[in-house]
Amino acid sequence: LCQRHKIYVAVDPQVTHFHYYKHVDVLTPNHHEAGRFLGRALLTDEEVERGGREIIARLGARQLLITRGDRGMTFFNGSDDSSRHFPTMAREVFDVTGAGDTVISVFTLAVSAGASFEDAILLSNRAAGLVVAHVGATTVSPEELRVAVESG
Repeated sequence: LCQRHKIYVAVDPQVTHFHYYKHVDVLTPNHHEAGRFLGRALLTDEEVERGGREIIARLGARQLLITRGDRGMTFFNGSDDSSRHFPTMAREVFDVTGAGDTVISVFTLAVSAGASFEDAILLSNRAAGLVVAHVGATTVSPEELRVAVESG
């Protein structure tokens, strides 16, 4: 139904629910969740690369963005079979609560507003870097994100 009406579907899946999300536009698991879905750890760049391609093949997702904590994010584009790694933008990490929610929210908003995947990832990466600099669940304001982007 969403595909027919061109509604962008983004999912941050729970391990036991991955199979519910076939053919979504983007999945954003962390590397632990992706590894548990596949039944093996995804620790190295090579393991993440193989695992990401396997998830795309098994679920038919158009994109996959695996968050990797202090190792950044790895993006897979199922449309052209490409992948790219993005290092973390966090300067200080006090608490990772809400980082994944921030990534999917900012990424989806940016793509829906017409941003390229690369720009959406860079923006969501920057936003997550701001969130983890606080203790507890927090949000990033548009102004805080704008200042961070402008200051590099």
